[in-house]
Amino acid sequence: MDSDIINEYEKYPALADTIKIKDITSNKQNQTILQQLKDNNEAFSELSIGSYGNEDNLYFSPQSSEELAWLGYFIGRNTNVWELYITSTPPPSCDGGIEIFRKGLSENTSIFKMVILDGNYSGGKVFQLLNPFMESSSELTDFEVEDGAFGVLGGRQLSLALGGCNKALNHFRMTGVRIHHEQLINIITALSMHPQLQQLETAWMEIGLDECTALATLLRNTTTQLKKLDVRGNDLSDEEVELLVSALDNHKMLRELDLGYNEQFTLKGWKAVASLLERPNSNLQQLDIYHSRVGDKEALIFANVLANDSTVEALDLTDNIMTPEGWSPFSKLLCDTSSVNNTYMSNHTLRDMSISQVLDHDGIPGHIQHLLNMNRKHIDMLNNTNKGKVAMDKIVYAHSHLDMEPFFEWELKVLPLMIEWFTKAAACIGSLEVISFRSKKVGKMHLSAVYDFIREFPMLYVEPMTRKEIAECTALEEELLQRDQRGSDQQVKLEEIRCCKARSMRRLGMK
Repeated sequence: MDSDIINEYEKYPALADTIKIKDITSNKQNQTILQQLKDNNEAFSELSIGSYGNEDNLYFSPQSSEELAWLGYFIGRNTNVWELYITSTPPPSCDGGIEIFRKGLSENTSIFKMVILDGNYSGGKVFQLLNPFMESSSELTDFEVEDGAFGVLGGRQLSLALGGCNKALNHFRMTGVRIHHEQLINIITALSMHPQLQQLETAWMEIGLDECTALATLLRNTTTQLKKLDVRGNDLSDEEVELLVSALDNHKMLRELDLGYNEQFTLKGWKAVASLLERPNSNLQQLDIYHSRVGDKEALIFANVLANDSTVEALDLTDNIMTPEGWSPFSKLLCDTSSVNNTYMSNHTLRDMSISQVLDHDGIPGHIQHLLNMNRKHIDMLNNTNKGKVAMDKIVYAHSHLDMEPFFEWELKVLPLMIEWFTKAAACIGSLEVISFRSKKVGKMHLSAVYDFIREFPMLYVEPMTRKEIAECTALEEELLQRDQRGSDQQVKLEEIRCCKARSMRRLGMK
């Protein structure tokens, strides 16, 4: 930085303690914000600069070089501002304070998120303004550009800023921006300087084959730690999505993929997307394919794939064109009632299928929503599903009788395990509204299962129980005989015990 700028900047600390904020600001709003920056107010964590602020904060709109310069100085000294929103570049009347602002901003050590909102970036002035901070900051992790228009110079300045940015950046978001395709490719290429990226969002950009090729190259060679990829609203073709899917082949850390508002895919494209879930190294937890003209055939593809998937927890199908027939494979996926074993082997991981409209479930059939709720009910402190409890819950929900015949080869050895299973199943009963009905159902299933064993092995059950009765009668008989006094009541009891013992002995053919 020019030595003259540094020398001028060094005058500010001496003036800062005595300067009156109202003397260096053009309006009440600017005065309030600058005072909070100077005071390092702990509650003031978001700063907006430009023509409007975000919904939770005021905006600072500099009108003079002095105002802009002091803004930069106090930002540099502040340690409580975490997020910086810029909605427009300063007017020409502030040009004299730009370098001091750049110097002050570059000394900030607390801002971790920067958002450039809805502006005209054709000249690239805003990125030139931010370059020193982006190069020096070790805290900047989130960088977002939303809406607005880029020219050639603006795209070039952004790609240079990203290329020179610190290596702590892990979230890049660019959405709804109007930009020339070549400049977008340069920006994607500049992101190769940030292999630690965890979230990459290029949404509503109308990206084409060349941009997808650049993005696929980035995904394949650089962003190995990526956890979220968002390419919604780009009207991707089958060929373009196949490029992206192939590039994600080894992304073991990818947890969320957003493909919403892509209505050009055919069955070929959706099969490519579904293939991600079939890969043994896939750890995808959320797949968003809302508003993408997903019909019954496409739904069947995903239902079949999810039958063998144990990681996907959310599948957003909001605003698609599925009919009741398209929902039916998901019913079987979540709870296959054809046999107890198939119910046990059903998908117990999927929890949500319309996460953007959870309150009304966006038309999801009630029984499917109930099954999703069952998957969601048994979640532990680590947000993992206890699949054993879910399976018990679904077996009780879907079946009235458990066929014990497959267990008969082990005779009564398996009976204690079966009784223990029913005890645990009773503890898995859901909400209070159904607890009475479900308790009774578990009880009936329990008795039915025990009856099946007794009917199959009557002597294995009757003889031990009868011998137990004989032993109990013998013990009572001896106890009564050992008493010194024998009244009429005692004699009656003794006769009853002996009769009961005799009946039990006859049952076993004993004398």
